[in-house]
Amino acid sequence: MDWQVKPIARHCAACGNELRAGDIVTCIVYKPLGSNIERVDVLKNHVASFTPNGLLLGRWTREVKERGEEEQAQRAQLLASREEFFLSLFEDDADPSGDKKVLKHILAMLLERKRIVRAAGPAANAHMPYQHSATKQIYLVPVLDLQPAHIIQVSASLDLLVG
Repeated sequence: MDWQVKPIARHCAACGNELRAGDIVTCIVYKPLGSNIERVDVLKNHVASFTPNGLLLGRWTREVKERGEEEQAQRAQLLASREEFFLSLFEDDADPSGDKKVLKHILAMLLERKRIVRAAGPAANAHMPYQHSATKQIYLVPVLDLQPAHIIQVSASLDLLVG
């Protein structure tokens, strides 16, 4: 399964300013209480003051490109965005809906295929240890017997990440 990150927004979610080529933005995926998962783009200098209205699921940083260059830049950044999003899922243990658990599992499988993470031993206590190739850090990824219900559970997140 290959994902493509949806095109970047044209305005900063924090200040409303138009995003221009060369701006550095943080793409933030969060789940408002009782609502669908959302993705917003926030200028780098506004990220510290921006608080998503719900549970933060993950984030990654990227540079805004010219509209014509955006598609080409997305292909180049796709793998890095997946990796950064995967790592950000481990920044906070809160996961009342279980969405993070499913996203960790799916992204670990994708990143293992690209050799960004690798299994680092047998599963224990319903978690599989994966080692991040660049940092050598171990991440405990929930072991799931992935079912269609899991995909449906995170479909809103996948819709935000898939073009």
